[in-house]
Amino acid sequence: MTSTSNDSPRRQLNRELVQMARFIAELGPSVNQIAQASSTFRETVRYRYHRFLLDKGITVQAMPSYAKLGFTRLILIVKLAPACEPNANSIFSALSELCYLHSFTRVILRGEYLVHVAVPSTLAERCAGVYMDLRRAGLFTELEVLAFDEMRNPPMKPQFYDFVRGTWAFDWNALQDDETRLPLRAAPKAEKYDRTDLLILKELDKDASRTLVRMATDLKVNVNALEFHYREHVKARGLIKGYRLVWQGTRADLDQERSISRKDVYVELTILLEDVTPDELAEVMLLLSRTPFLWSEAYGSSYCAEVFIPHYLFMGFMEYIDPFANRAGRKLRIFVMDQSRAMRFVISYFLFDGESKTWRLDERAVMRTLGMLAPLNS
Repeated sequence: MTSTSNDSPRRQLNRELVQMARFIAELGPSVNQIAQASSTFRETVRYRYHRFLLDKGITVQAMPSYAKLGFTRLILIVKLAPACEPNANSIFSALSELCYLHSFTRVILRGEYLVHVAVPSTLAERCAGVYMDLRRAGLFTELEVLAFDEMRNPPMKPQFYDFVRGTWAFDWNALQDDETRLPLRAAPKAEKYDRTDLLILKELDKDASRTLVRMATDLKVNVNALEFHYREHVKARGLIKGYRLVWQGTRADLDQERSISRKDVYVELTILLEDVTPDELAEVMLLLSRTPFLWSEAYGSSYCAEVFIPHYLFMGFMEYIDPFANRAGRKLRIFVMDQSRAMRFVISYFLFDGESKTWRLDERAVMRTLGMLAPLNS
């Protein structure tokens, strides 16, 4: 990347860090590949990766392609029975092990939880039925189940981030000239995979910088076999759809295979639009995609987005979406999330039967386990 005579050393450094971030989103945190792609010394890339990303709380995760795994997304709005609230973490952790729960976050002021469920499409109806059974049993006092056709995590927009200072340099007025286009929405076909492929995916989902040698040691799998599965299955079949820079500071607990959020830098909102028309869907997707703060979105007959707004830009964001919110009316709900009561889990690889290569769901085991964690009704 060339510099101009008006560039200060700090600005030039940040431009190169933006370029590095783009390479990471495409290639992953491979120092050798980034160095080659950017014509930069390997030691320089390694130093900058640690100094301006890892040391500032930005980590890198691989994004499994849930569509190619044959998964669909359910989003639940639930309220736990008062007697169960003290056991919330245990209850949701158990559901992550038994019933495909992928993440949960508590809603501030409302006492509800927004729960994401990543489940094989063939089991989606049964899975939703289990959560409805838990509602009837008394674990939940309220339950809404929304199904979505597609789910995506848009890449970071590093051009709006000052990596040297660790802050966003974003001007809401710049959106007037924004040329963002809607993402392509053609769903890919499901691919074949096995248990070893899933183990690789869950390891890279926790930390994309993990080497195959280290994974092989931790998983007790032959490194040559692991390399074959990574090259011929995971990469060749597109089971990883890209890499994301976790810029909002979410911290991975590698031992517990979950991620824990922080709340001191960003305000997290969930934006839910139900019974969406094609025009409304296009408008809200474009509206949020133009900002650098969109973390995830799911869409179908409804639309649900997670956004993380820096505290100092929060009011600007609210003013930005206010005209659309007024037009949408009661179809639109905006939840303020409590990041101190939130967890994200890896893909439910332990529910995959390696021999039959099918996914399992044991409804009786769910009810039996949850009965020990919470006082369910008879």
